[in-house]
Amino acid sequence: MKQSIARERAVIKVVAGVLIRDNHVLITSRPPDKSHPGYWEFPGGKLEFGETAVVALVRELKEEIGVLVNADDCEYLSFIVQDYPTARVELDVIKVTKWQGEVLPMEGQDIIWHNLAMLCEIEPLLPTTKQILNLLY
Repeated sequence: MKQSIARERAVIKVVAGVLIRDNHVLITSRPPDKSHPGYWEFPGGKLEFGETAVVALVRELKEEIGVLVNADDCEYLSFIVQDYPTARVELDVIKVTKWQGEVLPMEGQDIIWHNLAMLCEIEPLLPTTKQILNLLY
């Protein structure tokens, strides 16, 4: 008699920053050395042990795109759960409308400012990116 062994998928807690400027939103490509390379996403990343979503976002935005964000300028937007074959992603989505510094591709990623008055035709998008864009339209 065969026993089925259920694999437990990892739960990954991440945060995404929705930077908005003049009705445009920042979208970045995933670097080649990460999962889903070349897919478009909102900047952010994994929460480290003991971090809140806002603290993680402030750290990640500095590392990824070189901007400084004050926690008081962050507004919670949504929570999204996305199941992938190997993991379950729990994503806090935070809107940012003020930051210091120029947005730069610190990890060699591509960067675009998408006009929210238009449908996004950038491909490929991560499923969570599509969900966030739908919240913004």
